[in-house]
Amino acid sequence: MASPTNLTDSIAQLREREGGFRVGQPAPPEDPKPSKSRSKSKKPARERRFATDFFMLFAYGLFAAALIIQMVLIVWLDLI
Repeated sequence: MASPTNLTDSIAQLREREGGFRVGQPAPPEDPKPSKSRSKSKKPARERRFATDFFMLFAYGLFAAALIIQMVLIVWLDLI
């Protein structure tokens, strides 16, 4: 079988597969009751910790420095 030459052929092939591409189509009904044995043995997912964002730390540092320098300038100019 030849590979699809355009996006329409690719989408058609995905729709032909069972459980494949479902854009614009209603989702299949899901099982409303999960089995109790699976829910008890499953541990609750812990929240994922993100890596340190050095750009945001740098941006917050610049923002804090700007605020402090502005306050110092306001006080200094008010005293003169």
